[in-house]
Amino acid sequence: MSQLINRLLKPSVCKNVIRSHNKNVRMFSSKPTYPYVLIDHLLKTTKHCSTDQVYYNDDYKDELVIKDNGLAEEVRVAMTHGIPHKYGYRVNLEKSEDNSTSLTLVSNTPSDPVKHHLPPLLSSCRIQNVAISNSPDINKQDLVVAVKFLGSDVSLCKPFSDSGSGWININTSGSVHPFSSLVYSKKNKKFLSLSPSGLYLWSLDLHFKEEKDVQPKLHYLCTNHTDPLRRLLQTDLKEFIWCSRTDHLVESPSGEHFLVKWYDDMDYERVGAETIFQTTLGFLVFRVDTICGDLVYTEDIGDLCIFLGQNEAYCVSASSSPGLRPNSIYYVGSNFGVHDIATETSTTFYTKDKFPLRSTEFPYWPAPLSS
Repeated sequence: MSQLINRLLKPSVCKNVIRSHNKNVRMFSSKPTYPYVLIDHLLKTTKHCSTDQVYYNDDYKDELVIKDNGLAEEVRVAMTHGIPHKYGYRVNLEKSEDNSTSLTLVSNTPSDPVKHHLPPLLSSCRIQNVAISNSPDINKQDLVVAVKFLGSDVSLCKPFSDSGSGWININTSGSVHPFSSLVYSKKNKKFLSLSPSGLYLWSLDLHFKEEKDVQPKLHYLCTNHTDPLRRLLQTDLKEFIWCSRTDHLVESPSGEHFLVKWYDDMDYERVGAETIFQTTLGFLVFRVDTICGDLVYTEDIGDLCIFLGQNEAYCVSASSSPGLRPNSIYYVGSNFGVHDIATETSTTFYTKDKFPLRSTEFPYWPAPLSS
């Protein structure tokens, strides 16, 4: 494995990243130490450095076709594993034979190996994402697991509380975006999400003991009139007007907040065998002051990269792991790809059948853990 990583890190890696036609050869026979090295070098594929296995689609320049099924699977695994974390908790989701949903809270801390089964959820519920109040300064008894369902409802659970670990169900009355994620802010010590319009910040304080103590709040998000957002809304958004949108809040390691608007559309042009698939058209990124509500459009988040999927959106420093690209968004789900925020270009991975590389597994990213 170490020899493979060393070889991948060399500048002349292009011809080595693409595997031979031998289907028995696997680049990563086990989980790689630096999974994004593979992604980075695939993104460097050009017309002068392409093979019959990896190449850009001539008709759609933003599509990187991975013809080899084994390599496509390795890309899916590498992006699904995400960034490794050493400490904190994550939630595993399982479906039983009767189609009921069970959640298990698992600790990644070697000194505190925990596998705690959470109370059962209704079999009819559809989970949008799970968020955890992972923070070094929170006592184990005060740890909160929040489940956002497909819709606007949210349920909370304190699995280690002495008063019990049942779910507290919150009817948000439609005040939460039905398709956007719920995140935990270490800085604010609150769960955060967005309203369906994207104009309001939804927050939920963790200091509660009973259901009557849970009081969500809405905060208006405003933009500066001199901000280029006004021009942006009149120009760049024209191509997104008929698209679906999900809004995602994310917190950087330093406590800075970003709002990411993810625009998708259905591809009707290349429909085969009655199959219509979802495609990513682009992203808009804003810096958010979660206290004052100020919203500022940006094309530069520095050394950071953002991860979006069917779990908490999260943000890490690109220099924290070889292969990560700064000022980028990594997205997974109905399609896998990488978006360069500065150039506003998305590279989506496709299979040999010209369909997006995708996954229906949950979760797409590991829950962000304490560092």
